[in-house]
Amino acid sequence: MFYCLFGKGRGGCGRKKMRSSSIEMRPLSECCGCRRVRVCKILGDRSICGRMASLGVLPGAVLEPFCPSQGRRHCVVKVNGGTLSLDELTAANIFVEPA
Repeated sequence: MFYCLFGKGRGGCGRKKMRSSSIEMRPLSECCGCRRVRVCKILGDRSICGRMASLGVLPGAVLEPFCPSQGRRHCVVKVNGGTLSLDELTAANIFVEPA
């Protein structure tokens, strides 16, 4: 497992910033109800990172998470004008901070 840091030089969370704000960084699966969050890192292999990149979920991207209902086990986010539904495992491997 490794970190996908595609945008580390273009508005993503740089290495220094990640160390200092690691308290604020948390999995996307825990951010239901937050207004806007910025993607810091994505954990996973190349196929997961590639899939997220093709969907527009890259380090530095701003997401708007919302919950259709509290009992569901997936995360629904708005990104780049579209809506994505991510399973619980995928959402747990996307680390975000408040935007």
